[in-house]
Amino acid sequence: MTARETLRIIGGGLAASVLCSCAKAPVQPMAEEAENYWGLPNLVIQAFIPPVILAGEGDTIYLSDLATNVGENISAPTLVRYYISNASPVDVSTALVIGERELRGLKPRESDESLEIPFEIPEGAGDPPLFLAACIDVDNVVPETTDDDNCTTSPAGAGHNIYDSGAVY
Repeated sequence: MTARETLRIIGGGLAASVLCSCAKAPVQPMAEEAENYWGLPNLVIQAFIPPVILAGEGDTIYLSDLATNVGENISAPTLVRYYISNASPVDVSTALVIGERELRGLKPRESDESLEIPFEIPEGAGDPPLFLAACIDVDNVVPETTDDDNCTTSPAGAGHNIYDSGAVY
C-alpha cells in the first residue's frame, strides 16, 4: 500500500474518486489546535445582585451571580471573586475581598448561576451604604479573548449585563 491511494466509490449509479492520505500529519496539542480553529473563551458576569447594601459590619448578606462564557471555546475552571467597598464605583484593586466561589469550565454560550451565597461583611468595610462588585478569572488562569470585561465595574463588563439591578439590602 502506498501513502496515497485513490479509491473508487460507487453509489446510486454515480462514480467518484476520493483521495486518501495515509501519511501522518504533525499533531498540535489539542488546546492549541482548538484555539487556532475556534478562538478563545471569554468569561463575563452577566448578572450580579446586590450591587449596594445597607447592612453593616458583621451582618450576613446573600450574593447571586450569573457567569457566562460568551467566547468561542471551552474555558478552564476558575474563580468568581466578590468585593466590598464604601466607595462607588468599586475599585477592585483597593476594595476588600468578601469571598469567592469556584466556577467550573464552561462551554461556549454556557452559563453558571450561583444563588444567594451567604457572606459576612468584614470589619473595616465601613459604614453603609456599601457597594459590591464581582470579578471572574481575577488571577488570569483562563486565556481569553479579552480580560477587559471580567468585572461588573469595568465599562466593557457592563456591556454584558443582562440587567442592572437597583436591589438594596
